[in-house]
Amino acid sequence: MTSVDLHLHSNHSDGVLAPAELVDRVADAGVELMALTDHDTTSGLEEARGQCARRGIRMLNGTELSSTWRGQTIHVIGLGLDPSAQTLVDGIHRLQALRRLRLSAIAERLERKSIPARALLAQLEIEHPVVTRTHLARALVAQQHAKSMAEAFKRYLGRGGAGHVASNFPDVSEVVPWIRAAGGIAVLAHPMRYTLSAGARRLLVTAFRDSGGTAIEVVCGRALAHIAPLAALAARFGLAGSVGSDFHDPQIPWNPPGRLAKLPAGIEPVWQSLA
Repeated sequence: MTSVDLHLHSNHSDGVLAPAELVDRVADAGVELMALTDHDTTSGLEEARGQCARRGIRMLNGTELSSTWRGQTIHVIGLGLDPSAQTLVDGIHRLQALRRLRLSAIAERLERKSIPARALLAQLEIEHPVVTRTHLARALVAQQHAKSMAEAFKRYLGRGGAGHVASNFPDVSEVVPWIRAAGGIAVLAHPMRYTLSAGARRLLVTAFRDSGGTAIEVVCGRALAHIAPLAALAARFGLAGSVGSDFHDPQIPWNPPGRLAKLPAGIEPVWQSLA
């Protein structure tokens, strides 16, 4: 079976490796088919594709778009898409603008706690094409405003934190068609991570499928206990399955690229329709 990893992040969003460095790590792990899926951007695809050609592995164009469903942020991966498609380009620009507005509001709230968040954010915007709360959390740790990423989110950035600002991304039913308009396949990322009851999760998958969604991420990192219920969910809704590490950082040991379980029998691999 081909070794596949269709959920990977570079420093064009909140990963720490440049796209070419990421490809090298993925290739060294034995991956034969990968997708770069940075948050709300496709800016790293060209560099990644060039390095994939040099390393002799196949690559799908990808991105991970932010959306909302019932007040909760939902991530939708697009695979095999045309990054120049105007509908997708316009959608990504909109998401990036919403991100900037949210982070600016977070920074203003943190300033009231005597944290120089405006300056931190300005520097991050110079360094990264797309700035996320993860970048800001790392900066808070580096500046010793928090001892860990977990503390940064608990005290400042997460729900109930001093700087928390709710997201206002478009509904999942609006975002999925952007991927379809770009000739891509939409995958619901890590469905078990969302704070939802089993019934609500089924309603989310229904909304996703009815909007044009094709697959769900059945295998994500080392969350082995989630595979069976997600495979059952995919089968129930007639969706294909995807696999991905959601790799961001070599210093985080629990989701290295390529070391993924196989899709359960009976689940159609999403990459078969993209080969």
